[in-house]
Amino acid sequence: MADTLIYVRSDSLGEEPELGLRLMQSFWNSLGERLEQPLTVAFINRGVLLVLEDSPVLQSLSALEREGCRFLACGTCLDYYDAKDRVAVGEIGSMAKLQELMLSAQKVITL
Repeated sequence: MADTLIYVRSDSLGEEPELGLRLMQSFWNSLGERLEQPLTVAFINRGVLLVLEDSPVLQSLSALEREGCRFLACGTCLDYYDAKDRVAVGEIGSMAKLQELMLSAQKVITL
């Protein structure tokens, strides 16, 4: 069971796309400095774009994965963006697995 699940629904934080991308980069670039233990992150909708080969936060996510963080990207969402073959970090999961993670976590943080 994960203590904390971060549930990522977009590749941007907030409504303004350019600013939101900068905020998302800042979030992932600095998260490792604050973690006391590894966490689990589930990516859905446009959030799955963050785990792809050309992601602006790939380096940060890769570093977090090396530290024990677990990443799960929605397979249906990856199919929608025709991107399953470009996943560079984490694993591809199902809705059932995403539900399991959400229901078993002590805390869910939604981005």
